[in-house]
Parts: sequence; C-alpha cells; structure tokens
Amino acid sequence: LLSLSPEESTNVMEAGGVVLGAAWCCGLAAGRCTPYDAVGIWSVVVFYSSVLVVSGVHIAMLQSGDYETAAARKNEDERATTTTTRPRRENVARAASGGDGEDLGLLISLVTYFFGFAGGCLLWALDPRWVRARPPRTWQGVQLLGSAILGICLCLFLKVHADMGESWRPLPGAPPRLVTRGTFRYARHPMYALFLWATVGTLLATLNWVVAWCVSGIVVVTLRRIRTEERILVDSFGERYVEYRRSVSALGVPWRCLGFDGEMIREQKRRRGDYDAVT
Repeated sequence: LLSLSPEESTNVMEAGGVVLGAAWCCGLAAGRCTPYDAVGIWSVVVFYSSVLVVSGVHIAMLQSGDYETAAARKNEDERATTTTTRPRRENVARAASGGDGEDLGLLISLVTYFFGFAGGCLLWALDPRWVRARPPRTWQGVQLLGSAILGICLCLFLKVHADMGESWRPLPGAPPRLVTRGTFRYARHPMYALFLWATVGTLLATLNWVVAWCVSGIVVVTLRRIRTEERILVDSFGERYVEYRRSVSALGVPWRCLGFDGEMIREQKRRRGDYDAVT
C-alpha cells in the first residue's frame, strides 16, 4: 500500500472491506456486501436463533419438572378442586381453545411465515437491486443502531423468560401465578413488545424490506394471541388482573396505537377527570 497513490490505497481498502463483508455474510450477497451489512444480518440470525433455542430450553425445563413449585401448585390445585373453582376453570378452558377455525388460522400463519422467511433468505442470497436499499455511507450508523436494538431485545428476551419462570406457556393457557414484577412492570406482554422492536431493528440493521417483512410474521402470530391470553388471565385471576390491566400498558407506551390499551386509557382519563373535579 505504501507504493500506491492515496486514491489507489483507498480503492484497495474499500475492495478489501467488500471481500471481508461478503465473507462474513457467508456469500449471501451476490452484490456489494459491506461489513455493516454483515453485522446487520448476523444480528438478525443470532436474535431469532436465540429465540428458538431459549424457548426450546424453557419448554424442556417445564416438561422435565425442573420447576418444582409448578408441580407443587398443580398438586394443590388438584386437591383443592371444588364446585366453586370448576366454573372458572371451565371458562379458562373455553378461552384457551379458540376452536378448529382459530387453530387452522394459526397453522396457516405459521406455514406462511416459514415459507416467507425461506423466500426472504433466497432473495437475500440473490440480492436483486429492488430488495435492498443502497444508502450513502451516512446510513451505516443506522445499520449499527438496528444491530444494537436487536442486541438489547435479546438481553430483555432472556430477562422476560427469567421473570416468568414456570408461568411461561408456549401456547395460551392458565399460568400458576400472575407475574407483575421485572419487565412486567412496564408491559403486560413484554415478550410480544420485544418482537415488535426486533422487527424495527431488523429493518434498520439490514436495510432490507424483504427480510423485515419475513420476520414480522412472528409479530402477526403473537399479536393474535393477546386478546385470547387476556381472557384467560381475567378468568384465572379476576379483579387482580383487571386492576393490573388498568395500570400497565399491553406492549409499552410507544405501541398504544395498536389498540390493546383501551381500558387503561379510559381509567387514566377517569382519574384525570376526578382530579380536575377536586382541584
């Protein structure tokens, strides 16, 4: 490089960066793949792979009985079954089972998501010009911001699983206890909120709308579960959960526009009106 002119040295360094970026992209980009692209796509791969691994481990822990308190509560519930508790449990069962139509809709959503994600990976490999934005260098900071969002989402995802413990369910069902501590002080469904933020992070990290569209499928599936889970939790915990729902947002303040916080907003308006009346 010392024998080259400044312009030639710059071109060689840029070419080396492209080669290094393509190598870190595992050859996924037929066109230009910068190191920032590599960091972005690997952030996406690490996050969603970790979601699958952590969820699988948590399911295995639940099935193997590592949560002794869950088994103890189950035994206590079986011994305490009375005519007064049966109606509530029947309500929970009805709320959890959405019927064949809802199960079929979930299956179709999952299949569509799988093939959509596979198609997105193929488009990323072919790298057509209309898929990925070709921003100026000033946008490289945006890609790093997206990768940082995904890293934060991964850390918080682990925290949510730790907060839930034996109360986590891979499918809608009545948990043994109501969790309101930790991340649940800021959102009633923090895991689903993280999937929303991860979709935003994916778009920023890759600047690829196809990849962002593919991973957004998990958001569609999880948001469909919120109202079902809310019915189950109300039937399971009654007024305790209703009061909790009135004070904590479903997905956090930035996502109130999605329409899951109507009761909380009405409660805040009522309290504000009572305060104005007193003052």
